[in-house]
Amino acid sequence: MGFRGGRFARVVGEFEAAVRGDAAALPLAFDGLLAASRQASDAELRAAAPRLAALLPRLGQGPDSTVAGLVAAGVERGADAAGCAPSVLERVRVAFEEAAVLVEGWAAEGRDEPILADYDTYGYGPVVAWRALPRFEAAALVLLRYPAVRRALGGAERAAHLAAVARCGARFRRLGHAFAVLDDEPVLAVHRPTGARFALRASGLGDNFQLHTLLAHVLIGGGHLPGPAPSRTAVACCRDRDGAAPFTEAFALGAADGSRVRNRDRLADVPVAGGARLIVLDEVPRPRTWQVRRLLPGTAGELVLEGVLGRVLPPEG
Repeated sequence: MGFRGGRFARVVGEFEAAVRGDAAALPLAFDGLLAASRQASDAELRAAAPRLAALLPRLGQGPDSTVAGLVAAGVERGADAAGCAPSVLERVRVAFEEAAVLVEGWAAEGRDEPILADYDTYGYGPVVAWRALPRFEAAALVLLRYPAVRRALGGAERAAHLAAVARCGARFRRLGHAFAVLDDEPVLAVHRPTGARFALRASGLGDNFQLHTLLAHVLIGGGHLPGPAPSRTAVACCRDRDGAAPFTEAFALGAADGSRVRNRDRLADVPVAGGARLIVLDEVPRPRTWQVRRLLPGTAGELVLEGVLGRVLPPEG
């Protein structure tokens, strides 16, 4: 149950006032905000999200990751994702860049975990940034579920986010994939055994496991290529259903340059040829079976066939 009489809104107002001009009152105002947020209603969190997002550029380390989480919670409850996202994602990028100093220092020392002396060696900022990364990651993953947020990322901005996340290591692989998700992306699939070519359009795919499953669904399930189609459950788990389902490998995926397209990688890693992500489909000598699911829960995936550009199946006889 939320606070009656707009009490949560008043707490947010007190926090705003402290951030904008009363630094001495900020610690108490922040504690009050955190405590009140635990009992705030969905409507109150939704209304507070844009106000809190506007404060993020003024916040220091510590409160910033917590407030980013509150903004994401408000977006989940209906606040405008596209309006709230820029300030949150900017703080995410800054935190990852600062934490990378620490991570790269550990790598040079042959370790991957913090020690107490890191404050003396690397300073307060990188250590605090590293500790805040899980909260920032969670907030960013919520915001990046929304196509409007992803589409608003310019190429340079997306590249900066990807570079900052990559510097902090494989443990943040999922966030890297989220920043790399493409929408309305042209895909050209070429089936080498038959010479058939298919124009498709992909949106919201977290990894190529999703892509592989949906390719099999559209091309085999749609009657365009021979082979066993994936189950309806497997397809649903790669679109918008939670959970996982078994899928048997349908193709060996390759790129136009002859390199392998790995299932664990991203559509954004597939080279562009002729204005589309070109994927070559080959036969698989010994198909494997694995569990398919969305790498990014809450992010709906889709692959749409837009046209058949060549012969689908060779003539019988």
